[in-house]
Amino acid sequence: MPLLITSVAACGGDDSSDAQGGAAPAVSGDFGKTPKVEKGEGDPPKDLQEKVLKEGKGQKVEKGDTINVDYLGQLWNGKEFDSSFKRGQPATFQIGTGNVIKGWDEALVGKKLGSRVEIVVPPDKGYGKQGQPPQIPGNSTLVFVVDLKKVMPSKIDGKPSDEPQNPELPEVSTKIDEKKAPEVKMPKGEEKGPDELVRQTVIEGDGKKVDAKSTVLANFTAKRWKPGEQGRQLDDTWKMGGPQEIPVSQIPGWKEGLDGVKEGSRVVFSVPKDDFPKEQQKQFGSGVVFTVDVINVS
Repeated sequence: MPLLITSVAACGGDDSSDAQGGAAPAVSGDFGKTPKVEKGEGDPPKDLQEKVLKEGKGQKVEKGDTINVDYLGQLWNGKEFDSSFKRGQPATFQIGTGNVIKGWDEALVGKKLGSRVEIVVPPDKGYGKQGQPPQIPGNSTLVFVVDLKKVMPSKIDGKPSDEPQNPELPEVSTKIDEKKAPEVKMPKGEEKGPDELVRQTVIEGDGKKVDAKSTVLANFTAKRWKPGEQGRQLDDTWKMGGPQEIPVSQIPGWKEGLDGVKEGSRVVFSVPKDDFPKEQQKQFGSGVVFTVDVINVS
């Protein structure tokens, strides 16, 4: 999702539609349905504008919440560049902590769930001079309509598994910390990793099961087996700002590694080198071991 870029978080007011510059474009349509957004008229505003088009009755979004939203984004001239409505897949991300553009962090913290919010984002609170090519040119003013659907859990809630330690896999801590990845101790003497996919449940949840068509909200780490670089970190979502929504079919080995795993679980599994595309095989130089906290299944 192009919104996931580092920015500085802050809290905005309820309505800044009287900010310097042109008025926010007119919006029609009901909450939960794809909105129709007119193009901007005149010069775009220089300041962030936010307007609650429909106020919900849910809890207020707080800084650090992981929220689930539908949204449409277009340029000031009316050209649409992104829409979760059309994809049929709401977006989930942490708000108020710099994981999304500054305009979103400032405008959405403090709004109630069930609300539809229009946001006009000037370049300095969006993608700045560099833009987000090819959809978003540099120095673009952006217009978003955002439906705040729900606050998602931010960590797993399962219990440590009784499954004995598999010597082919790393030993993974059962400590649950929403701000820090679990400790992973790579096994001694294992320098190439298993030749086949091997997995182990470290923490057992009791929620919905993952299948081949699932999208999971997950925190995860990825480490390589490559000799001399064993345990070298490839990914760590805890350090990248928190849970991410990922279709299990998107990452090699996840469909098999997470098959049947219950929501609330922590699983460690090793994906052999040959299961990755050739470009990644060359990049990694070995198989990869994932530690995945399955927070939500959809």
